[in-house]
Amino acid sequence: MVEGLERLGRARELAALALAASPSDGLLHGLGDRLSRVFTVARPDLAADVAEQVFGPLRRLERAERAELLTTLAAWLDHGGSTRRAGEALYCHRNTVLNRLRRLERLTGRSPADPRDMVDLALALDAEGVVAPPAPGL
Repeated sequence: MVEGLERLGRARELAALALAASPSDGLLHGLGDRLSRVFTVARPDLAADVAEQVFGPLRRLERAERAELLTTLAAWLDHGGSTRRAGEALYCHRNTVLNRLRRLERLTGRSPADPRDMVDLALALDAEGVVAPPAPGL
């Protein structure tokens, strides 16, 4: 709800950002559901810089290997950091997920175990537009 006409313009701007940042899953999402995605929509220039700084070393990899690492990271994040559930979504063993995350850490210099590094990885992933595969059975 907007209180006062003077706030209507800002409310419309925020609604447009929320809509642009929402995944196309048919569900209702709010602006605060994925603020990192809102950032990438609102400031694509900065988001591109973050992606380049974080994933720059991955750009030297073959496209398939790069996609595999980023999709693994996306699945791991979307499954709350569970290597087992990410592995199920990717149809691979949890140790494969762990190995890919370690390779990603070696290449980027950012550890998924470090909260600040995790912010960088998540922002860069949103900027790249990588989406995890749906969970099996969906």
